[in-house]
Amino acid sequence: MLGMPLLPRYHTPLRKNLVRHRRVILYGSALPSFIAAVAMPAIGHAGVHTAQHPLSVQIQRSAQTTAPHIGSAMAVLATLQDAEVLPPEGTRDANSIIRFVIQFQAVFTKSADPAVHAFARQAMASQAEPQPAEGIARFRATGWTADALERLSDEEARRSPEDLQELAQGFAVFNVSVGNFHTLMQLVREARQAFQTRGLEFRQVFASRRKEMPGTG
Repeated sequence: MLGMPLLPRYHTPLRKNLVRHRRVILYGSALPSFIAAVAMPAIGHAGVHTAQHPLSVQIQRSAQTTAPHIGSAMAVLATLQDAEVLPPEGTRDANSIIRFVIQFQAVFTKSADPAVHAFARQAMASQAEPQPAEGIARFRATGWTADALERLSDEEARRSPEDLQELAQGFAVFNVSVGNFHTLMQLVREARQAFQTRGLEFRQVFASRRKEMPGTG
């Protein structure tokens, strides 16, 4: 955990799930309900019947979604919320960001498109780690990581609009567009900048949030 609270309202634990008499009790929540909704499928996998939020269906449509991937998507949304870069809760834009976080995680962990693979390899490569296979494998196993988000956002910013259009076909399979990708990556860049002005690092905040989410075991 971080040595200091990110914001006063996040000083208490993010959320705790207590299963008693087949009920889920949520308390100490620091997240808006539209982010907490992403957790509903994970709770359901534990054998607890919960009312389905419409947005949770976006995750449940994929039978291959795992608890680590759900927790990673929640951590991304929580981190962006900490940075105060998310649109107002309940708006069309806010719901779109949830969809982008979920769908682009699926794109980069499941797509078979060569252009998507090449983009991810280029993003994850560095002078210190010219062979990005380990980082990509970790990303596919656990879902979003701070390293992947930072590198993808940097790579997206470096590419020309013409280059990025090569990703359109692979993105379309997952019902997202190059424009949607730019929106999400721009939010990541804005969050990184917001944390930097507070003396924090994006990956530090993300790591703290990730520990509070499902699938850390």
